[in-house]
Amino acid sequence: METITKEIRILLVYLARPKISRSEMEQDVTELWQLTATLGNATITDIITQHGSITPASYIGTGKVEEVAAYLADHPTDIVLLNGHVKPSQKFLLTKSFWEINKQIIVWDRVDLILAIFSKHAKTTEANLQIELARMHNMGPRIFGMGMELSRQGGGIGTRGLGETNTELMERHWKREIKKVKDALEKITKTRTTQMEHRKHLGIRTVSIVGYTNAGKTSLFNVLTHKKHLVENALFATLDSTVGEVYLPSLGQKIVVTDTIGFISNLPPSLIEAFTSTLLESVHADVVLHVIDATDPSMTEKIRVVNEILNSLHIPEQKEVLVFNKADALDEAGRNKIITTFADSPYVLVSAKSHEGIDELTNRIFPHYLNKATR
Repeated sequence: METITKEIRILLVYLARPKISRSEMEQDVTELWQLTATLGNATITDIITQHGSITPASYIGTGKVEEVAAYLADHPTDIVLLNGHVKPSQKFLLTKSFWEINKQIIVWDRVDLILAIFSKHAKTTEANLQIELARMHNMGPRIFGMGMELSRQGGGIGTRGLGETNTELMERHWKREIKKVKDALEKITKTRTTQMEHRKHLGIRTVSIVGYTNAGKTSLFNVLTHKKHLVENALFATLDSTVGEVYLPSLGQKIVVTDTIGFISNLPPSLIEAFTSTLLESVHADVVLHVIDATDPSMTEKIRVVNEILNSLHIPEQKEVLVFNKADALDEAGRNKIITTFADSPYVLVSAKSHEGIDELTNRIFPHYLNKATR
């Protein structure tokens, strides 16, 4: 997969799974639209939908493949985007199906789109290695091998290529490349682990900020640490772990605060695994602040998504504090709903914009949980 710099036209092919509600489908399509907008140089030109189950061979049914091919014949398109997590073999078959119409066509699934966004925001060696590892897992040996081989020939993914005879060679190449990237990431992970152990040895307490992407994590990080990291109204604006300090008078010491990658729904385990080294800061933190956009109509669903990921990382619930951001935009009914719904959970209402609740967070929440972590 190459980083695309020109203006690109995307056809969204949306497979609506059985029993999906209209509101769920609308939310899913909206998020895909937002993800595409985050690329900054891409436009979804049209949507083709199919209702039903995944077709094992090609993800979408034969008739729908023909419908997409007919669309491509009449409409200039760079990428066919599928909304789910598509197997490498399915992408390979679809790509071959569209070669007759457009030899440069690229077939992406949702993860490919996310990885393209990650590439746009990656600034460190660690982030780029994590992206490369996730790409290789998502593409599979056949697609990855074809892409690598054809890039040396000047062809690119969309060019008719080597065929099935080199599958074993591609798989060996794929495994070698994965090991190389994993080895490089392991060195970075060891360094990060050493740093975390050194902090712990010095008695430095740590707080990690997590949350659904675009919930306001970086804004809160900036307020707490008095830093000025970029805040964008875009998904995945934060990719690398960012570290800052906060002095707590009640503890008489500084604590370390980290801002990490934003989460999103339907992330496959392989993608979370690829970003393990970045997420270590959250795994080993004394307190995890789960930042939530209090004004988001889909707030409850997004809380569930983040909690599922935190559970997959084996982060204990007792470390988690719910931080409802954008409290300044809530009316009384909105506040009361949060107070009633989350009465049994540790939570705080804050506003990174007006600084409401920040004192409560630093003077009450932090000392309580950090002292509890040392017992």
